[in-house]
Amino acid sequence: MLSRCRPETAVAWARRGLGAVSVAPLDGWTVVVPTGPVRARYPYDDAVRTLAGRPVALWMRPALGFFHVGRQAVITVHPDGWRPVQRWALWTPREGLVAPVGLPPARPADVLSAAGASRDLTAALRAAVGDGHLDAGVVLREVLDLLGLPGSDLLMGRTQIADLPGARLVEPAPRHARAFDRVVSDEARHRIETEA
Repeated sequence: MLSRCRPETAVAWARRGLGAVSVAPLDGWTVVVPTGPVRARYPYDDAVRTLAGRPVALWMRPALGFFHVGRQAVITVHPDGWRPVQRWALWTPREGLVAPVGLPPARPADVLSAAGASRDLTAALRAAVGDGHLDAGVVLREVLDLLGLPGSDLLMGRTQIADLPGARLVEPAPRHARAFDRVVSDEARHRIETEA
């Protein structure tokens, strides 16, 4: 995930998370990468999916997430503003860009705005995510490069975040995962009671 915030801001946000992440400055952005197990219970125990689904705080926006999940590429957009909605772009093999079921879709304008890129790149961005014959990693790398964003070497595994200058490992206290599990359990119980 890339945010325009200072690394210290991302570290404070990460301390209230569910699993270990590494935070580092990267070419004018702050990068956050999952680097350890998530302490929450299933189905929230996947480090990549948990980071992808976690909203960022006001002071971290705009932010963009680039995630390789199985054979899919997922791009999350956290627009600037007071109460913006996190938006999602989902790429799948053979189909290219598909509508994310039950989630607000990210439009090319949302992605370009969060990246600080020119709207002249709209057609090129649509072409990059529209080709279903590529690999998810290639799609993410092409989008990063098109937007002029750093991080493709991290995404492709050519660079490790621990090797970046100023990289910090952040391990949240276990109490955050326990509190999260309680909230999820309470909501599930409430949903069952209201449906009964």
